[in-house]
Amino acid sequence: MYLVKLILKIYAFAIVVFGLFRAALYFWQRQEVVNDHISTTWDVLYAFIWGMRYDILITGFIFFIPYILLIIYDFTLKNIFKKTAFWWVFILFSLAFMLTAANVVYYHKFYQAITIKTLEWFDQPATVFGMIFQEPRYWFMFIPFSLVIFVFYRLLKKWFNLYQPVNLPAKRKIFIYFGMLLLIFIGIRGRVVHWPLRPEDAFTQHNNFLNELKLNPVFVFEKSYESYLKDRLHPIQLMPIDQAVKLVQNSLHIKQPVNRNPISRNVRFDTLPNPKNVVLVLMESMAAWKLAYFGNKENRTPYIDSLFKQSIAFTNMYSNGVHTYAGIYGVNFSYPEIFDKHPFKNVDVKIYDGLPQVLKSKGYETSFFIPHNKDFDNLGSFLSKNSYKHIYFEKDYPKDSIRTIWGVDDHFLFNFALKKIDKMAAGGQNFLATVLTISDHGPFYIPDYIKGKTEKIRATRFADWSIANFMHKASKKPWFKNTVFIFVADHGEGHNRKYPVPLTYNHIPAMFYYQGVQPQIIDKMAGQIDLFPTLMHILKLNYTNNTFGIDQFTSERPYIYFNHDKIEGLIDQTHLLLLDRHKTIGLYHYRKGDLTDYKDKEPEKRAEMETYLKAHLQTAKYILDKDFQNP
Repeated sequence: MYLVKLILKIYAFAIVVFGLFRAALYFWQRQEVVNDHISTTWDVLYAFIWGMRYDILITGFIFFIPYILLIIYDFTLKNIFKKTAFWWVFILFSLAFMLTAANVVYYHKFYQAITIKTLEWFDQPATVFGMIFQEPRYWFMFIPFSLVIFVFYRLLKKWFNLYQPVNLPAKRKIFIYFGMLLLIFIGIRGRVVHWPLRPEDAFTQHNNFLNELKLNPVFVFEKSYESYLKDRLHPIQLMPIDQAVKLVQNSLHIKQPVNRNPISRNVRFDTLPNPKNVVLVLMESMAAWKLAYFGNKENRTPYIDSLFKQSIAFTNMYSNGVHTYAGIYGVNFSYPEIFDKHPFKNVDVKIYDGLPQVLKSKGYETSFFIPHNKDFDNLGSFLSKNSYKHIYFEKDYPKDSIRTIWGVDDHFLFNFALKKIDKMAAGGQNFLATVLTISDHGPFYIPDYIKGKTEKIRATRFADWSIANFMHKASKKPWFKNTVFIFVADHGEGHNRKYPVPLTYNHIPAMFYYQGVQPQIIDKMAGQIDLFPTLMHILKLNYTNNTFGIDQFTSERPYIYFNHDKIEGLIDQTHLLLLDRHKTIGLYHYRKGDLTDYKDKEPEKRAEMETYLKAHLQTAKYILDKDFQNP
């Protein structure tokens, strides 16, 4: 029967396309397999073969309704059912192929598949599509995707035109159609017995990338949407709130909160205030592995390398998350990012008693310099409501200075910021000036005079050169000698991943530099959330700390937590714990590069780390739900 042939042709085409994009992802990320020195060719082939189960599942899921429509057409001969089936198949499979193609590039950037969280970017479609068309690597997938859609449309139209009902006895038709329906249903389940195929069923090999390679991106996206709906109905509940708050208070040495915020504590200094100006530079994608101190031999950051030796520098600093907004949030407001909750996009924008608000209360003038559109990630609204008085962004810069969809380059932005800082300094007030850089993020603008073997190396060198140029010019300003400079990455960048999330995306450099500073290396565990209280120690300004941050000069934390979208991490000098809302993913000896999961082998350590992490996340959620972060 031609209907059977039609089904087989569509299945074959879809599985081949999914397989080709899986192959593209593998060849782009194959270093992850090469680096583990364990995986064999058979392990790779096994991942591809296993992945076909998820491809068959998605294909059946998409084709189920069109199949029913074609059966109805077969009995009624009404073309509306055939036409509806055609467009259903073409549109939904095209969307599936588009998502699969986009996932290749997305995974290369974030080391995880596309999820429902990715749709947050589409509140700024101009930025999203501008990034796509200005970034060459996106064309790497856009061109084959377009070719696939063109071929699919032509073949599908031909197949449907050839399809005509077959004159068979009704009972025989029903028997054949029911048999095919049963096979499609089994394909959707992914197995004949037990439970339907689940995402965790793919994780049977020691190499995380090969496990994730099996998963069909459409399947991952759909499951993330299911999880999103469940989370809306069932809010985060990791442990009883009374227990969580008590544990966090103990970890922060809080005997009695000073206001309704349960983690509030007064901080007082014995010496006179030293209210220096503050210039905070959030360095785009400046991962620790790019610096010579951490073993890089490519000379990507010669100036930052020299500054690292002249500053109070942190070697075990971790970013709040893997997106720029998470870095801004962590450094300025010292609260953890809670799973996939976007702190800047709440219906009610929350006000935090963080760095800008505290300094503003001390008489500081506050400014934030954004290289691109202020509406991206709702930055403008959030920052203006959180004590940044002046917010400069794309509309404030000459049109000919806009280099990419991300706005102006670092060199321009620093020069622009210098002029505004001069005006603030001339006003006689102390100031906080925060500069968000972008030049180390694609699509890149890199002047010809910046040399290097690859575009990425050149981009990092341009970012480094721009900072060097800025500091050289700033050093000649009268306000320089009374200014603390903070250099910290907004997040890192994926590189040689070994564990389910790449630590290089959260391990970042951070430095305090000012005239007369005594250089110091701090090896204690630290996070972006600690920079605000540590800065206040340098400024010797009394304040009430309503945040999760600690003063790294006087305190020490056993662990620091970080976020990778739906996964939370907790790390100390030897162990790495990863968990999501529902389970512990793994416990690893990361310092040794050991890929063994110790969560069942070291139950006491696992329990200790789980309790610490869950307590902090649950307490943060409680404070934010009650709106106690700004008492």
